[in-house]
Amino acid sequence: MSVLKSYRQGIKEAASQPKMIFVLWLANFILGSIIFYLFYGAFSRALGNSAVAEGLLRKFDFNFLVEFLTYHQESIATIFSSVFVLILIDFLVSTFLFGGILFTLTLRLKSSDPESEKRRFAPIFFQGAGKFFGRFFRLLVYSLLLWISSLILYLLLNLFINIFAGLDAGELVFFYSLWFRLAIALFIFFLVRMILDYTRIKIAVEDSPKVFRSLLEMIKFVFKKLGKTLALYYLLLLTGVVFFAIFWALKLTIPQESFMTIVIAFLVGQLFIASQAWLRIAFQQAQLVFYSPVHQELPESSPQEYKNEGLQS
Repeated sequence: MSVLKSYRQGIKEAASQPKMIFVLWLANFILGSIIFYLFYGAFSRALGNSAVAEGLLRKFDFNFLVEFLTYHQESIATIFSSVFVLILIDFLVSTFLFGGILFTLTLRLKSSDPESEKRRFAPIFFQGAGKFFGRFFRLLVYSLLLWISSLILYLLLNLFINIFAGLDAGELVFFYSLWFRLAIALFIFFLVRMILDYTRIKIAVEDSPKVFRSLLEMIKFVFKKLGKTLALYYLLLLTGVVFFAIFWALKLTIPQESFMTIVIAFLVGQLFIASQAWLRIAFQQAQLVFYSPVHQELPESSPQEYKNEGLQS
């Protein structure tokens, strides 16, 4: 299937999934609230009504930061340990949600009556989330090999750039080399993310327990169709950048000088988070549609059997 057609179907399907968007927004809101409460509580206990707190609230000052780092090391240690735990929880929650997203989208793609799947969203979504959590968690572990290999590749490329640029390179060459390094780093990062997306899609479409084999096959698939897979991914990524720019510009226009304007700014922020949930669904659906016709993995005969299997407890 063409890139543009896959993109359009991804956008269309994401727009028709308000319940899924709500679930993704709610998970993000709960985790964000925990982070806010944790940091707000830690800073409040550490700073209290001191001059440090007053100074930080009015205007950032490096002296206040140094004083905080010097006299509140226990609070800092608590914050960093909590951040590590929260990052781990976020990875686990994201892994769980990926199962629900892909199972629901795959089922709707296979079903002869996709509208009926909308009416049974909750049992389908959470059944899929539980069904694929173990496999996607194993993929998360196996992906460490891919991330480490990518890091080694980046370091080698970075070494080559250093040799090419020379140790006594001028400021202009150094400036452009920094942007070039950043571009390479982002390219590798998004490439790995894309490979993992297609691996999860393959596992969900084929209901495959062979996680590591699926990862290897999807590495081959992505590089075989590198131009189209990258075009689709970056087109979706560009959509996300446009949304970010719109919401950022909108938020800057809100003065936040009263309670009402602060509430409005908060609601705008929540709409932005909801738009990211929508974009996440669009990513999965567009790549799912692009992958499925190529390999013709969607069974032609029995969508009902797949539904019955997925809804078994």
